Amino acid sequence: MIQMPVTTFDISQHILDFIDELVDSGAVRTRREIVILALENFVKFEMHKWNGPVILLHGVRQGIISSGSLRELLRGKAENELYETGRRMGKTLRDAALVSKGLDITLQENHKVALQMLEESGWGIFKISDTQIVITEPFLPSPLIHGYLETALSLTLKRVETSEDVSVFQKGEGRERI
Repeated sequence: MIQMPVTTFDISQHILDFIDELVDSGAVRTRREIVILALENFVKFEMHKWNGPVILLHGVRQGIISSGSLRELLRGKAENELYETGRRMGKTLRDAALVSKGLDITLQENHKVALQMLEESGWGIFKISDTQIVITEPFLPSPLIHGYLETALSLTLKRVETSEDVSVFQKGEGRERI
């Protein structure tokens, strides 16, 4: 374990009560653990850049939308429309990676970082290998993610039919430059 300097600070009683409830429920082991986790997430999600209702993550404004609202927004769109929507959206991840991390995510060595950015934004749990990308608990429909990843990563992908809780994409030959 890394030795950290000891720091003390005041915490309001209602926050301390909440922390104690989390410890008592087993969600975290100690008060220290939750404070460190909270601060790590403060840095990870760049919360120091948030201004009132404006949430910035990876240099791009974000919005929180419920899965129900998203379903309503996408209802009635055919698979090809979802795919094309994803293709148009994919450039936003390229911009975010370039602005916040100085990375070109079309390069294979940066694909894991790109998928981590999506994971941090709540898109699902991503696993990547030389031959495929697997997303468990995807937030968006598979055809939309398909188009999005092809554009963002400059890959040719083939969607594999799966259950609704998993999206699988086989990597094709060659790169697509968009």
